[in-house]
Amino acid sequence: MRPLVRALVRVDDLAASLALWLCAAILLAMVTIAGLGVVFRFGLHASLSWSEELDAYLFVWLTCLGAAAGVKRRAHPNVQVFIDRLGERQRAAVGVAADVAIFAFGALFAFYGGQLILLMGEETASSLPFSMSYPAAAVPVGGALFMLHSLTHAATALFDPAAARSGASAAHAASHDA
Repeated sequence: MRPLVRALVRVDDLAASLALWLCAAILLAMVTIAGLGVVFRFGLHASLSWSEELDAYLFVWLTCLGAAAGVKRRAHPNVQVFIDRLGERQRAAVGVAADVAIFAFGALFAFYGGQLILLMGEETASSLPFSMSYPAAAVPVGGALFMLHSLTHAATALFDPAAARSGASAAHAASHDA
């Protein structure tokens, strides 16, 4: 089982790296587009009709991918005061239960995000010539990443506890360094 878990970890790490690179590219694009919008509006007195709308759609993607990266790194806020008082086995059980809950939340995102894409169908953006299903696709993609990351955490905790402890220690240390 450990080779399968380690393969899952490699896929998970690759997906997280890709998501973070996409986040960086999206953020760069957003800053550039917003800057161009300001220059055109106030400097050239000829505003860009599409800049704010495109920035909003990119922000949706940035939020969904960034939230998934937070799941991967266990960087979302949590209350440790009760967990710290539990024994090691109970902490592991609570961690797996949390991963199951996150997986379910991701499944809801993926399912209803897919429904949203179908609903958008041939709708087009108001100032851009593309389908609204592209911005809506961020929701199921984010949900699928939630599912992948939480599944990887749970599988590692259940089937490769030594790796889970070392990974959790590194994530815990990184969250306190930030």
